[in-house]
Amino acid sequence: MLPLLVALITAAASAFPCAAAAEPYLLSVDDAVRVAVERNLGLEVEAYNPAVAATDIRRARSIYDPRLSALLDHRGDDRQAGPTSTLVNRSRFFDADVSIDQLLSSGATASAAFANFWSRDNLGLSTSRYARPELTLSLSQPLLQGLGKKVTERGITTADDAMDLSLAGWNQKALDTAAEARNRFLALVKAKESLATRRASLAVARRVHEESEARVKAGVLAAFELQDSELGVLLREKDLLDAELAERDAADQLRVTLHLPSGTPLEIPDTPWTDVPAPSEEEALRSALRRRPDLSKARTSLRTAEFNEQVSRNLALPSLSLEGSAGVSGIGTDYGNAIDDMGSGKYPNWSVGLRFSVPLGNTAARADVAAAGLKARQARAGVAVLEESAGLEVRAALRALETRRKQNEVAIKGVSVAETRLASFLKRGKLGLSTTKDVLDAEANLTQARENLSSARSDYQSALTGLWKSTGELLDRHGVRLDGNSIGTRTSKGYR
Repeated sequence: MLPLLVALITAAASAFPCAAAAEPYLLSVDDAVRVAVERNLGLEVEAYNPAVAATDIRRARSIYDPRLSALLDHRGDDRQAGPTSTLVNRSRFFDADVSIDQLLSSGATASAAFANFWSRDNLGLSTSRYARPELTLSLSQPLLQGLGKKVTERGITTADDAMDLSLAGWNQKALDTAAEARNRFLALVKAKESLATRRASLAVARRVHEESEARVKAGVLAAFELQDSELGVLLREKDLLDAELAERDAADQLRVTLHLPSGTPLEIPDTPWTDVPAPSEEEALRSALRRRPDLSKARTSLRTAEFNEQVSRNLALPSLSLEGSAGVSGIGTDYGNAIDDMGSGKYPNWSVGLRFSVPLGNTAARADVAAAGLKARQARAGVAVLEESAGLEVRAALRALETRRKQNEVAIKGVSVAETRLASFLKRGKLGLSTTKDVLDAEANLTQARENLSSARSDYQSALTGLWKSTGELLDRHGVRLDGNSIGTRTSKGYR
């Protein structure tokens, strides 16, 4: 049996060739979270959404861009003067018009138009050749449907909300990425601690075996006890190989999470697993309600739904607008005289009136109002559900944190007791008052106690991860702070 176990251990050891020497990558838990957020491909994909939303906002704001229009038109008309006349009236007309329209925040449209009209014919009359320029200012102001800045800028408001939704989506993805990176880092720390524990265990077993050999040679210990010490060494060598494999797997998983090259050596400084004061339930819940991306996303959706409900009520009103215009015109046999005539203001023109329209029944608009109201109530219910869920998650995280803290305290005491017990058995073994198996059993108890402590520390830190994720403060805890502009420009700066 023992030769077979030795062969298995040798084969397992040969399965792990020594890695080529490379510059170690010094990594703290803050570094792990930061690098994961910076390099995560899913986050890079998600960052395009705020960039796209920013372009939608710019597009929505284009409603306030003035619109310039121009017209050049040359027409001709050759017409017989009468049924029996041989005279042909040849008329030529030319239009050169320019206008500019501007939307106002009140929903009104203001415009300025400058029209130029030239006419000439071959009749030789005083009116056979003239120019008529005209300058007109006009305004059309909605009085019911479409009145007000809120309705006018509904596209801008919707685009702003879409930007907030995309940022909340990015933050949620970043939280998930940070939590995964932190837990992978903790798993590697736990694996390294387990590896150190297994090495210490093997060292103790080898020392016990060496002392047993010496005592057998001295004739103060039965030879059969060497089998116990030799078996203890072999079992601990096997445990060490398992710990080395677990440490390699944990390191590889962390490298994948951080998108580091395969085989990059990771050097983790000593991590002081200090206790962190737990916030009160009220503080944690207040932070969750303020910071959680899912709640932010739900509230933005609610804000959008309520806004759409208000706008739909306005759009269901009849269309009534006040329309007015004022201008001056001139006329002359040539363009210069016509411009002077227009400048004198002798021939003003103006108009003012009301334009009204409404679809009989107004069924479509009323249906839109009803649908918008239902969506707003649905969004309010969704926010309430998420707030309840956040409260439940925060309370569960606080309970888990308190439990893990107590388990950590118990594990520390367990290690202290196991160390004292092993020291006692080692002294008794030298005096011949305990067997080799007793010593190895005590050492195994100490190893298990240290493993329990390592697990308790890791579980406590994982509970912190869960709490900080549930309150939405995990990124801030590790110094990762990106505002909306930073996120958007990560992908959009090359596409502006």
